[in-house]
Amino acid sequence: MALTTKWFLIAVVVMCLCSEYYCQCTGGSDCTSCTAACTNCQNCPNAQTCTDSGNCINAQTCTGSTNCNRAMTCTNSYDCFEAATCTDSTNC
Repeated sequence: MALTTKWFLIAVVVMCLCSEYYCQCTGGSDCTSCTAACTNCQNCPNAQTCTDSGNCINAQTCTGSTNCNRAMTCTNSYDCFEAATCTDSTNC
């Protein structure tokens, strides 16, 4: 496979994973670029949905996550200050 073909395949995969800049991240220490969803990430300040992640300060939905300050729905999460629905979470 030619080098340019490999780069083209990589570009297509990245575009599929991060369509229109609404990224989804799985794992990692810094997921600040993820705006749609984070799973098992340590730092997700811009994600709308967090699962088993941390620093989810702007998430609307949190599951098993921390610092869900603005989340409206929290399940097994921490610091859900604005949540209307809380299940086994703190600071609701």
